[in-house]
Amino acid sequence: MAEKKDVEKEEARPAKNGRKWPVAVGAAALAILFFALGWGTFWLAIGGNARGLLWAVDTAKKHFYRDISEDEIYEGLYGGLTDALDRYSQFFDADEYGAELDRTAGKSAGYGITVTTQGSDLRLYAVAGNSPAEHAGLGQGMYLFSFGESEKTLKKGTQQELSAFLDETDGPALLRCGYEEDGSDAKIYSVMPTSYRTSYCLYRDMGGSYRFDPTDLGTKFEVGEPLETVDEKTAYIRLERFYGTAAEEFEACLSLMKEEKRSRLILDLRGNGGGYLSVLCDLVSHLMKNAQGARPTVLTARYRDGSESAYLAAGNDFSSYFGEDFELYLLADERTASASESLIGALISYGTLDFGNILLRGSSESARTFGKGIMQSTYTDLAGNAMKLTVAEIFWPNGRSIHATGVTAADGAVCIEADSLFSVKDDAMLSALCTRLNGLSEAGK
Repeated sequence: MAEKKDVEKEEARPAKNGRKWPVAVGAAALAILFFALGWGTFWLAIGGNARGLLWAVDTAKKHFYRDISEDEIYEGLYGGLTDALDRYSQFFDADEYGAELDRTAGKSAGYGITVTTQGSDLRLYAVAGNSPAEHAGLGQGMYLFSFGESEKTLKKGTQQELSAFLDETDGPALLRCGYEEDGSDAKIYSVMPTSYRTSYCLYRDMGGSYRFDPTDLGTKFEVGEPLETVDEKTAYIRLERFYGTAAEEFEACLSLMKEEKRSRLILDLRGNGGGYLSVLCDLVSHLMKNAQGARPTVLTARYRDGSESAYLAAGNDFSSYFGEDFELYLLADERTASASESLIGALISYGTLDFGNILLRGSSESARTFGKGIMQSTYTDLAGNAMKLTVAEIFWPNGRSIHATGVTAADGAVCIEADSLFSVKDDAMLSALCTRLNGLSEAGK
């Protein structure tokens, strides 16, 4: 080690041999040459369109009428990928992708409400499961009459004014809401924003209405009111997305259904736009009546080169939850999409569900599920950026693709005219199905 130090010291004294500057200049020249050769090779390799794009970005940075960063320019360019590819393909920078992963894992924060405008009224379009809003007693479909930080400051407002108020409020928000349009049942609800884990399954029967805590699935908590329009053999499960702990929650709901000795299930997929195939493959493993083998095929993906991949269920334990007398009915609408439609496909393919037991929202001419029979995969780079791309068309186990068509009345589904926004107090589709099932029960006695 002493010899090495001596050498280093000797090389650090250019005054004695006069060689430092020529060596340094030569090294710099070589570095510049290699950089130029590398950049030139890259410039030629990327093609004319990419070269033009880089030139356009550089020109915009230099000459746009106001200061604009490269990040701003590329953000707009990445957004344009949806137009160039399809509506499902999307670029995420590292921060956006991290937030997306948190969202689909069920990690949420805030109040847990989504509001829409209907005429001149504000209504709760959705209330997230296990959110502060749900625990405060708010429910989907409620009218929101006024809001404020105290009862004295309650006021009516637009959707934009409500959003601004919720964004600016640090403490609890007071929301005056009710299911009746005239406000006759309205109450003031205090909602404190916080972080929470979203629940994606709601269980109801004539005895109660429950969710399972996503952080402790052995714990259930009561939500809303029992479903009094069904008989003692019927249970209802609303599956809202294929995210987070949805599969585990669904299994807990099935266990509760078995415990309560319910042999008929109403599965509600209205508004369920899909989610992860991994969650679907876990969840559907309990529902494939006539499937053979330990891990039956849930769907098949076909890629542009003609190759195929089979996605398999996590298991096959239908008989652990249901007997031969099991009946399944399903509610769907135009927002039932993607993994939800794949679930329907598996249920149809394995004999768990008949098309005649599917209720669709709308007339016989318009009623359908969304019709998304394609799937996306996500690719990431070393910086944490992500690109979600549509990569394959998907097919049910029986070989059918519903892409761009969906499930319709032509398949034999029953169509019910109903409002797209429903509540526990006013749900025309569920009421129609319950009336039908009660009639069947009476006829079977």
